[in-house]
Amino acid sequence: MTTRPRYDVAIVGGGMVGAVLAVALSEADFHVALVEAKQPKSLDPEAGYDLRQSAIAPGPRRLLENLGLWDRLPDNRICPFTGMKVWQADQDDELFLEHTAVGLPELGHIVENALVVDAAWQAFERVDVYCPAKMAALNVEAQAARLTLDDEQEITAALVVGAEGANSPVREAAGITTTGWGYGQRCTVGTVTPERHHRHIAWQRFTETGPVAFLPLADGRCSLAWHADDALADELAELDDDEFCRRLTEASGGVLGRIQHMGTRAAFPLKLMHAREYVQPRVAIAGDAAHVVHPMAGQGVNLGLLDVAELVAALEAGRAAGADAGEITYLKRYQRARMADNMMMLAATDGLKRLYGSHNPLLRSLRGLAISGASRLAPIRQIMISQAVGLSNDGPRLLR
Repeated sequence: MTTRPRYDVAIVGGGMVGAVLAVALSEADFHVALVEAKQPKSLDPEAGYDLRQSAIAPGPRRLLENLGLWDRLPDNRICPFTGMKVWQADQDDELFLEHTAVGLPELGHIVENALVVDAAWQAFERVDVYCPAKMAALNVEAQAARLTLDDEQEITAALVVGAEGANSPVREAAGITTTGWGYGQRCTVGTVTPERHHRHIAWQRFTETGPVAFLPLADGRCSLAWHADDALADELAELDDDEFCRRLTEASGGVLGRIQHMGTRAAFPLKLMHAREYVQPRVAIAGDAAHVVHPMAGQGVNLGLLDVAELVAALEAGRAAGADAGEITYLKRYQRARMADNMMMLAATDGLKRLYGSHNPLLRSLRGLAISGASRLAPIRQIMISQAVGLSNDGPRLLR
């Protein structure tokens, strides 16, 4: 069995949250190991868009800028959006949130997840990478956590972080329980070519079976997120591209004209999940390992990147006080900083899903009033935008 030097932090999971966390901790002079099952694919700048796209808010973007990762992203694959338009299929009122309400040049950027992952992996100068490798066992001892990998290598670290997604082996091995439920819906994603330009606006139309959202892409096309009840999702999966485009044009109310082309598409199930705790002695979880939200608000990745900023801040505070990275006192500081905010977002997206997914006539009336009221009251619109962009002057240093 190979003996490895002790690390400050060993991260399991090299996706967006895990990879960015590895860069952030290494830049903060922590000794970091990263364990990942599969090497990320090299990106061809001439290839089509990846299916997974995220709306990166200004706060998390600042984190990426402070780590030098934002400048590594190719400009021609990033699209700023300056407004969000939300409306209900059977109502005339619409809610339009625009960047001028908070004095920003944009509300966020649509970015392929794979681009951020690639940028982070290219910045691993001071990160020891174990790939391909999987965690086979986790043992927590008084002075260290011990990871055994599937190739029998052993890693010891003051702290092990699970950032390997909703089915986190680290979370399971640590005995951290979760609560949550499925929504009986799937989200169909892909790149669509509309008849009209998106005008750098994110569009979302609520229908009885779920919202249809278009996110603007740099070349004038849109990234589709069509949330549909399982029965409809099954039906959509069987359609050829021409019929799918016709149905999508109808479901979107033709807001961007006729949908002319649909690229490769895929669908994934929607659920809510929240861990009952984010930390234990020498163990922490972050990103989807800790929380999974309904994607209608587009906040999943942003929440994970905010986790990164707060976890780094907590570990830096512990080090300044002479504690190692696995000290529970400072890990709980991270949990306090993130759990309440994440629970608020989970509750908000769950409430929206239930409000807009209900066939109850009273709720149908209330959701129309909600859009109508928010569209007429500027202070409400400004509060909604401020929450969405994720900027704070008194937060952790990586967000400032």
